Formats: sequence, structure tokens, C-alpha cells
Amino acid sequence: MNDEIMAGTGINASRTINPALQKWHGEFDVLVVGLGAAGASATIEAASRGAKVAIIDRFRGGGSTALSGSVYYAGGGTALQKKLEVKDDVENMYRYLKYEVGTVVSDETLQRFCQQSVENFAWVQQQGVRYSGDVFTIKTTHPRPEYSLYYSGNELLTSTLEKTQTYSSPRGHVADGNAKATGLGSGFFKALGQSACRAAKHFYRQSRVSSLLQDDQGRVVGVEIQQLRGWTPSGLLHRIANKLANTLHMASPKLSAKCRLWIARFERRAVTRYIKASTGVILSSGGFIFNRDMVREHLPTFMPARMLGQAGDNGAGIALGVSAGGMIKEMHSASAWRFINPPKTWPRGMVVNLSGHRYCDEASYGAVIGTRMYRDNLAQGMLIIDSDLYDNSTEFLSRDARSLISMVVQQQLKTAYRADSIQQLAEITGIHSETLLTTLEQYNACARGEQLDPFEKSASDMSVIVKPPFYAIDLAAGGSPALSLGGLVVDELTGQVKSSAGKGIAGLYAAGRTAVGVASNNYVSGLSIADGVFSGRRAGASASKP
Repeated sequence: MNDEIMAGTGINASRTINPALQKWHGEFDVLVVGLGAAGASATIEAASRGAKVAIIDRFRGGGSTALSGSVYYAGGGTALQKKLEVKDDVENMYRYLKYEVGTVVSDETLQRFCQQSVENFAWVQQQGVRYSGDVFTIKTTHPRPEYSLYYSGNELLTSTLEKTQTYSSPRGHVADGNAKATGLGSGFFKALGQSACRAAKHFYRQSRVSSLLQDDQGRVVGVEIQQLRGWTPSGLLHRIANKLANTLHMASPKLSAKCRLWIARFERRAVTRYIKASTGVILSSGGFIFNRDMVREHLPTFMPARMLGQAGDNGAGIALGVSAGGMIKEMHSASAWRFINPPKTWPRGMVVNLSGHRYCDEASYGAVIGTRMYRDNLAQGMLIIDSDLYDNSTEFLSRDARSLISMVVQQQLKTAYRADSIQQLAEITGIHSETLLTTLEQYNACARGEQLDPFEKSASDMSVIVKPPFYAIDLAAGGSPALSLGGLVVDELTGQVKSSAGKGIAGLYAAGRTAVGVASNNYVSGLSIADGVFSGRRAGASASKP
């Protein structure tokens, strides 16, 4: 068992037991560990096939899905796309995603994901998730509440369309019911979670799985849980601490961290219970970005980033799989988000590190910019713009962006570095002056169409940066949110966890960010939730079989 995987998870080594002699406190066909998009989908699918399902969640369900922007990536001609007269087809979707996903899953699996996209989106709607808005046709971080469909990836980039030989199609489906100011909330998860709770026979809330139980043949036959009773003082305070941790996390990470310490303290008062699974255990408890030990081990360059998700993203599901002999992969893979659109003029500027070098197409989706900033550039990023781009920064901002985004942009404009020359700007920001001048000369030449951009940025997406005063906006200030993408290796047809020898572990499945999946190489807004539904339904169908 890998100590670096177990560190900070609270997971014990799996135990071998005799199921006939074990005292069980509950017996079910399928146990779903973690109730986010993947866990809810697994629950509903398994129950629809006749399985008796129990949900186990460290808190009360929702996970990172309930804290997200409720974006679901779907295409190929979904009902919403057709309603809004958006052209798309399965092959077009597949060619684009193949470019983003790479080889993290097989071509056959990615094709199935795209082929099932229309049906999975319809299935989500059947669970009560609603989409009633219009299509937003301009690139933005997250659309305003009246829009339900937008370009959530790089589908508008000229270079991407040329490479993939695709036509642009918006595939970011935004559920109704998000908070109007921020765009965040349970718009997607609320209905899906309620549907899962109706389908389940039992929901073990505020219950943390501490170890897997296996028989003498290595089959996973149940779990040991540490359960808090919701009506006790510890259970009540545990709920309050978790709610405060989630509410405060982005505004005050330090206070949020203190709340998470209280969560762990209250969990010491839990009682041990043993729950049996006759046909399968599904691990769907999220990633590991909140486990600083695991991040330090696998994602050291992302340590300065802000953790995106919630306390349950501590790698516990991954550790459970490893404890039973499961194999891990893509643990070095993460996604950091640094969006610079809106305002729509910022992507026309130039992003450099402190050495003065560019490292991306600035018109790219924010996860491209943020991930390269942390993975390859020491968390350094300065957006260089001139007075024209600065003065036009607020154009269309109030119309195109949510109020929270507008507030953040206004603050960044106020705190931007300002200088009358590029040399002075380099001096006050700490950017290498000579390299910055050379980089800017090359950038302006590309913007004028005199040479091709090394990052394949279209000249139509660039502006010549020549008019003083010049400004630099520190993209690393405050840290960018990041999430982990790696996890347990699974059979791509069934979702069964695979051992280091490549064999399936009987009775054990994984889904969502606990497993390697479609979103494990490169993040596109909504792709993780969509993969959660895809992999969750797959695992639920497989685990329900006797």
C-alpha cells in the first residue's frame, strides 16, 4: 500500500473478513460512496436495474458538483441545442474532444461518451434538471442567468477549429437555478441529488468510509464506516462547520481551513458500523486537491493554487481503491483556472512569466492559461496591455458577465501596475526587461500579420500593444482555483477498478474524479460533471449485476 496515497485521508488498510461471520449493521446490493454527480448517477442507474442501493456520504451529499457553476458538457445534437437551432453532430463533438482529451481514455471510450451524450443529457432532464435559457454566442467565463448554452471550451478558437477540422458548437449546458450574482450553486445537482435519494433504500449521511472489507478471494464485500448521528450535538456542529467551510472557502481560505479542522474533530466522536455490499461498492467521492500531502507529492507546482471543491476532495476514495490493490494513474494531472474573458479585450493582450516569455494563446479557455501558469511557469502570469485595451476593459462587461465577475475585474483594474514605458513596467513588476521588450516586439509583429504566432494565436485575436501608458495585471494574485484530475484506473467498459496487474478487483468500481476518465487530461468547463454522469451510470449498471 502506498503511504503517500493514504496520507491525510484517514483511510485504513482494507481488511479480510469472513462475510458469514461479520456482524452487519446494514445489507444492500450496491454501496455508493460519495454523492456528487457521479454518485447520484450511479445510484439512480443501479436502482433502475433492480439493485438495492445505499448511499454513504461524509456530509449530506452534493460534493463539488453542488458548489460548481452547474455546467454540463453535452453535444452531438442535444434537445437544447436543437431547440436553440445550434448545429452539432457526434463526429464534430468527437473530433474536438479528441484534441482536448488526448489519449487519457481510448478512442472507443471517447466515441461512446460522445455517442451517449444526447441520451445522457435527456436522462439528466428526466431526473428533473431544467434548461430554459437562450444561447450565448460570445466567448465568456460563465454566462448570465438568462442563458443556458454557451461556448465552455476552446470551440471558438480559429487555431483549434483548423486543427480539429470542426465547426464551432456551444456545448456548455447551464442548468436553471443557480445564484444570479455568482452563477454558482446547486442548479444542476439539486434535482439529480433528490432523484438519487428517492432511488436509494438508505442514505448514510455524515458517514465516512474508513476501510474496505474483502473476503478471502479478494472480493470487496462491504465497508467500515464512521458515522455521526445528525441529531447529536457533534452531528449538528459537524453540519454547521461544513457549511461554513464551503461558504467561506473562496472569500477567506484561512477561516475555511479552521472550519475543516473542526469537522475532523467532530468526526472523532463517530461510531463504527459495518455495511455489506452483495454485488458492488462504487467509489465516487471526488479528487484529492484538499489533501495537501497528496498535492505536495503529486502536484507540487500547484501548491500555491487555491483548492477548488470541498473538504470531501481529500483523496479518500482513491486511497480506498489503492488499499484494495487498485492502480492509480494521471496523478500529476490537474487543472487551474485563470479566466481573462470577460472583459473581451484582455485576451487581445499578452501573458508572460517573470522571465518575460509568453507561454500560451491568450484567447484560450481559462484552464489552458491557468494550468500552464502553475504547471510550467512557477505560478507566474502577467497580462500586458496598453491604454487602448485598458480603457476598453469594461466594454460590455455589465451585459456579458455576472456581477461577481464584474467586481473582480474592477478590482484587478484598480490594482494593475501602470508605467509610461515597457522598461518602467518591467522594473516595477520584476519582469526581465530585455526579454519582455523582445517578446513584445515579436507579439506586435504577429498582431500586424508580419509573422505567424508561435502559439498559433490568430492575428484577428491580437492587438498591437504600443500606446502608453502600459499596464500589467498580475494573474497569480490571490491564487487561481485548481482541482486534481487523476485517480484510480478502471475498466473503460465497466468502471471496475483495476489492479497493478491489470486485472479487475471483484466488487469494486469507481467513477467521477475518483477515477481516471474523459476529463483526466485536460479540463473543459462542464466536462467533469458530464464524465461523472457517464462514468457513474456505467459503474451503476455494472455493480448492480449479481
